[in-house]
Amino acid sequence: MSMTKGLNGLRSAVVVLGLAACTATGADAAAILKYQTATAVDLSTGISGPNVISFTPASQAGVDLGSGSVNTGLGTFVVAPPAAGSSTTYTNTPFSITFLPQDLNGTPLTSQSAVFTGVLNGVVDSPYHSTVTATFNTPSQTLDLGDQKLTFSFPDNAKLLVPSQSNGGVTTAEALLTSSQAPAVPEPSTVALVLTTIGGLALRRRVSGRSARAKA
Repeated sequence: MSMTKGLNGLRSAVVVLGLAACTATGADAAAILKYQTATAVDLSTGISGPNVISFTPASQAGVDLGSGSVNTGLGTFVVAPPAAGSSTTYTNTPFSITFLPQDLNGTPLTSQSAVFTGVLNGVVDSPYHSTVTATFNTPSQTLDLGDQKLTFSFPDNAKLLVPSQSNGGVTTAEALLTSSQAPAVPEPSTVALVLTTIGGLALRRRVSGRSARAKA
């Protein structure tokens, strides 16, 4: 009976230590992604009239990946007022937005990026009127950061750009960012701690058994 209790106690200790190791590893999982974007609009293609659309990229932005899915700002399209009596037509005018991760939960990221392309179509003919839409070419795209895999999608694929007299001509470009985390792997130090504790418990059990037999 005494040996059975000892073995049961050893098993319980191993289970508790294993759960503690998993919990500690999970607590260190990355969650905060800091990023910026860069953009380009090809002004040589598909524009009739003076260009009135620019793009302000995101700078020092961040999102919490802990929720799994989050709306992520990529920057803003800005429509300027056209000159009196003039108008500008956009016909499949290309644009691109580059997503540049900077830091994942304190770890710098320097080589990963994702590029989203699209086209502008429509007319801006007064400070109060714009029919221009920004349409992304790819409905989704994935970026692998190692322990985090990011999937970008565009539920509002055709974004209508407001004229200059509405919200200052500013329209936010957004993507739905969904993250999935790779299974956590215990650190070597944690594994070593668990094995050392198990060995100590086994040795204590053996010494106790010898002492009991000697007294008998």
